[in-house]
Order: sequence, then C-alpha cells, then structure tokens
Amino acid sequence: MRAPDHLLRELRARPRAADRATDIYTMILFVLVFVLPLARWGTQQVAPATQWSPPWWTAAIAAMLVAIGAAAAGRTRGPVAVSAPYVEWVVAGPAPLARRLRPTWWRSLLVTMAAVLFVTVVAVVSRSTWPDPVGAVTVSAVALGSGVLLSVVWLSGQARRWRNAAVLVLLSAGTGLAWTSAWRSLDGDPAWWSLLVMPVALGTAVVVPRALSAIRPSRLRTQAIRWSRIEVFATTADLASAAAVLRAPTRLGRHWRPAFAAPPFVRRDLIGLVRAPGRTATGLGAAAASGSLIPIAQNAVTPLIALISVAAAYVGVCFLSDGLRFHAFDRERPSAFGVGPGAAALQHLVVPTALLTLVMGSAAVLGGSPHVAIALALLVVACRALSVFKGHMPLELLTPVMTPVGEMSSAGRLIWLADAVLVALLVGGATVSQASGWDAVAILVVAAGLVAVWARSRWRQ
Repeated sequence: MRAPDHLLRELRARPRAADRATDIYTMILFVLVFVLPLARWGTQQVAPATQWSPPWWTAAIAAMLVAIGAAAAGRTRGPVAVSAPYVEWVVAGPAPLARRLRPTWWRSLLVTMAAVLFVTVVAVVSRSTWPDPVGAVTVSAVALGSGVLLSVVWLSGQARRWRNAAVLVLLSAGTGLAWTSAWRSLDGDPAWWSLLVMPVALGTAVVVPRALSAIRPSRLRTQAIRWSRIEVFATTADLASAAAVLRAPTRLGRHWRPAFAAPPFVRRDLIGLVRAPGRTATGLGAAAASGSLIPIAQNAVTPLIALISVAAAYVGVCFLSDGLRFHAFDRERPSAFGVGPGAAALQHLVVPTALLTLVMGSAAVLGGSPHVAIALALLVVACRALSVFKGHMPLELLTPVMTPVGEMSSAGRLIWLADAVLVALLVGGATVSQASGWDAVAILVVAAGLVAVWARSRWRQ
C-alpha cells in the first residue's frame, strides 16, 4: 500500500522553483511567438466583421449550437480530465467523488472562462472605434458568464445528465440575446439587463456537485486511456491513427453486399458511406457550408472567410475519403478484385470527387459561383490525395537539427504533416478571395493538376 501513498505525496507536493520557472518561460515564449502574432492578424481580419450587428435570432441560434457542441464533446473528453493512475488510486478512493473531482473542475472552469474572455477582448480591440467603458464592462461580464455556462454544459455532457444539458442549452439562447445587446452597448447604448447573464450562469453551478458525483470512475478511466493513446499517436506524428481512436466502431450493415453495377472499389466506398451515416452527414454538411461561403468570400473585404471555406471543404473531403486513406495505408498488400494498386486508388477517388463537386457546386448556385466551387473541390481532393499518399514520416525528419536559435527538427515535422493543408489554404484561400469568375477557375484547376502530379510522384515512391 506504499505506492498509493507515494503517488498522493507527489501529487500534493508543490512544484520546484526550477520547474515553475521553466513553465513560466515556456508560456512567455508561446505567447510572444504564437499568441501575439495570431492576435494581431486576427484583429486585422476580424475588424470588418465586428461592425456587423446580427439579428437577435442569429445570435441565439449560434449560442445554442455552441452549447450543443460542448455537451456532445463531453462524451469524448469532459472538463474533468484526469490521468488513468489518478483514477485508479485517487478517484476510486473512499472520499466523496465530488470532492475528489472538484479541483480538476475548477481548473477547467478557469481555463474556459479565460479562453472566452480572450476571444472577446480580441474582438473588441478589432473594432474601428474605441469602446464605451460601461459597454466594455458589460461585454466582459457577459463573456465570463458565458464561460461559466459553457463549462457547466460541458460537464453535464460528460456526466450524461441530458435533461440538465437540454435546460442549459435553452438558457444559452438567452446568452445569445445578451451578447447582441451587450455588443451594441460598446457604442454607448447601455444594456443593463445583459448583466443578468453572470448571476444566472453562477446559479446553474448548483448542478455541478451532482454532475461530478454522476461521473463514473470507469468512464473517466476510459477517457483517460483513450486520450493517452491519442497523445502517443500524435507525438509520433501518426495523426490518422490518433483520429481513429476517437471514431466509434461501425456496426451498421456488416453483412451488406454491394449489388449494383459500378467498379468494385466505388461500390465498396458507397457502402462504407452508408454504413457510417454520421461521418457521411458531417462530410456533406462541411462541403455544403464551404460551397455556400464561396460567393460571400469573393465579395468579402477579408480573406478570413475564404480560408474558412477552404478549411470546411478539406474537412468534408477527409470525412468522405476513408476508402482512399485505408487503401493508401495498405497499398503494399496483394491487390484485390483483380485491380492493381494504382487503378484501385483512382477508383477510391471517384466517390469523394463526385460528392464534393456536386454538393459544393449546388450550394454555391445561389451565389452565382458554382464553377469556382467545383474547381476548389478538385483542388481539395488533390490535396487530400497528396496527404494520404505521403506514407510514413522519413527518418531524416526525426533527427535533431541544432541551430543558433534552438532545435528546429519539429518545424520540419510540422511542415511535413501539414503540407497538403497548407497548399489548400494558401492557394485556395488566396484564389477565392483575390480572383473571381473563370480566372479563379483556371488558377484552381491548374493548381489541382500540379498537386495531382505531386501526389502521383508520392504514390510511386
């Protein structure tokens, strides 16, 4: 029984001064190198959007969608995030469960509130005019209250208390209304009723003790082991396996057999999409959102909307091209159905290309840019093929590279991992935001052809 006592002493021990100084130094460098440049760029890009005053129902629906997403995320990873040994030796102890999990909950609450407040400050600073002091205080109070409410919704999703989550989602609609009034108060129009968000959000915290007590240690253990596997895969740059850990096993239609006329791997891809309706709907929804944003991005004053559109298209093709990814991973196995590996890869490209071009083109019809959406779909599919055909990371990238500014091998690994995404964002985003009409189509089609040649060279290697 000495092992649990030793673990508890280590958990309760204060960190050494050297460890604390290292953490502070790392945090300062992270803020200077990443946070401040991104915040400066974000203020420049978000500034036009901050002048837009959305209707009240838009803000209410957006707040409800964010709350629903937080509740759904709690099933995979909630605010009470502890390690597997902590679950075994501390959570499973004789003390009340709510008291053992309360410190972790408080840390998650503070982080969530800080994140919401940081995003709010960036948006306020992005305005072209200096905010009214009273309005700034009102917006800050609404931001802190929204952070509390979001944390409680997130915890309810982790505890599987869906009735509480449903009530909190409805309350979040009122938070959206408060955001609309508080944002207008930045121009000097006071909206004192928006301050009610803070006491209402603090009142929802009464459900926290019961929610903490409802979290089963077995569920915490499962989440801890799952995320430990994800960290291992992510550390070794195997992002596909890390994402596969989060994916639920497919049980629908195990005995289905494709019986329609089509090439064999096209039939298998279609059956696979039907067997995973959630992933298919997510991919189609992301493609539709991307297509609907393209006409808006071409007339916007900021390239941020174009980047969001390209990112949504890439997310959509990732959800629709599992067959291509699995084939690229197992390309060294003997060929099936009498089809060679290269021909099988081409067949796996048929379904995602057809679905992406059809959905994105149809979504962009209302804005008058279906040809641009179809060309962007071709570029995104080519970039997806470039990503899945890269194979395993070369050993050269795992070798430390010492420079006068420090060890830089991680930069090479990041570029190798994100090369396809960077090509799609840079080329697609710049073309959609800066070019229009058939000029944009020509640029995107030529870029898609060049990326396809690059992907083919990777396949041959």
